[in-house]
Amino acid sequence: MPIRLAWLTSLLVCTLPLAAQSSPKSTSQSSSPAADATLARAVDSLVHYAVAHDITPGFGIAIVRNGHMLSQRAYGYANASRGIRASLDTRWYLASTTKSLTGFAMALLDIQGTLPFSTSMRDALPDIPWRDGVNIDSLSVARLLSHTHHLSDNVIVVSSAFTGAVPETQWPALLASVPLARRPALIYSNFGYNVAGMILDQRARGGWRAFLDSVVFVPAGMKHTTARLSTLPPARLAVPHEFAPVGYTAAPFDKRDETMHAAGGHVATLGDLARWVQVQLDTGVIDGRPVFPAAAVRRAHTLIAPHTENQGKRYAYFDRDGWGAGWDIGRYEGEPMVSRFGGYATMRSHLSFLPHRHIGVVAMANGGLGSSLTDIVAAYAYDLDRGRDDATTRAWARVDSLRLRLPTSRRADLLADSLARTQEQTPPVVPISTLVGRYSSATLGTLTIVRRGPSIGIRWGVIAAPVRTINAAEGAYRVAAGGTEFSLRFEWNGEAGGAPATAVVVNGSVLMRAR
Repeated sequence: MPIRLAWLTSLLVCTLPLAAQSSPKSTSQSSSPAADATLARAVDSLVHYAVAHDITPGFGIAIVRNGHMLSQRAYGYANASRGIRASLDTRWYLASTTKSLTGFAMALLDIQGTLPFSTSMRDALPDIPWRDGVNIDSLSVARLLSHTHHLSDNVIVVSSAFTGAVPETQWPALLASVPLARRPALIYSNFGYNVAGMILDQRARGGWRAFLDSVVFVPAGMKHTTARLSTLPPARLAVPHEFAPVGYTAAPFDKRDETMHAAGGHVATLGDLARWVQVQLDTGVIDGRPVFPAAAVRRAHTLIAPHTENQGKRYAYFDRDGWGAGWDIGRYEGEPMVSRFGGYATMRSHLSFLPHRHIGVVAMANGGLGSSLTDIVAAYAYDLDRGRDDATTRAWARVDSLRLRLPTSRRADLLADSLARTQEQTPPVVPISTLVGRYSSATLGTLTIVRRGPSIGIRWGVIAAPVRTINAAEGAYRVAAGGTEFSLRFEWNGEAGGAPATAVVVNGSVLMRAR
């Protein structure tokens, strides 16, 4: 189906002054109140159309250019099931966009000379044991921030990001269990930024959270950014959503204070995120005054390590050269670009900016095909600013493509949900009494299997969820909770089901039955 003519005509009219001024090869658009208003109207119309056509239940957009807020608006619902509209007061979960905050804090320490990026872990964390075989003299802060530490993060990530079963105070002790990665490469993970959080813990009473509060958020004027979900009324949070037969229904937001961490652990308003982009674009200046050393901003945006894997070199419409301190360093159609995205469950955060053209975009979504929409909207703003002749036609074609995909995506998700509900009610072939109980691991904490109707459920840190029976005969189970999925398999000393299970294997890691 074609895009509605009225929508497309209005967009072509409002963007004509931009498109007529230069070809796609132009490097910049002059900023004026009229040009800013034109760009803002064009983006607003595109997002309004997308949300009105159910592409996502909720969306937030903020655009900054040349030191001021060009546009800021929320659309749709923060929580569709409760009828809570998204607003400028809504807090959106940043997920991995938090790395830009933690990385910048580390850049501040670097340019102050108190913790250079060349600092080894022997000096940065002198009292913490590491696994045998890890060379802590060559393992530097720079390698942690650029994902070139060559260590696996599965030991810490399960508790830090999903379960909270091992308290944060015990994470340093887990470093002794972190193995070497299978190959030396730039492999994106949470691990380096979790360790950066441990380093920041030593520099402020209250740990990395307090450090970022005082050293980053207060100077930047980010008054509505926090890692403490317990301080916020639930009505202020944008939550993930699942497809309903018509529209959307809110899904559990399993994040708690215990699983808000230095690699993915803040919520913020659109306004605060716009300030974060603005202070990066203005090299430490905001509200007309310097609040950060320009050298720290430049340090955070400097490439530390290039990508080594092809899969990391492009995302959506954006090329990625490698990693700086908390930021992806790359290009958009040949122009330098700094960005950081994040995802959790069905939610997505997009922060990016083009330093040479002094424009940046914040785009947040909480379900449906909103993840793709964030990238489309950002690319559209940049294309309009550049004056591309085809900016409007290709942005609307991309959104229309999402609209056409929507029925298929909805059917597939509803079918998967129906199957999941069936699996949750499918009993194991062994007696449930042989499965229920507590299982523990020094690295993963305590997991409890409970009876849940005809089948079983799981309690693990902050997670409480049903267990799906994937293949009863083979004893294959799965849990979807905490923003991820876990596979489960039980082990016995003898015949399966003949006695209580001795262990449960979760994603390949063994938790032994507690006695």
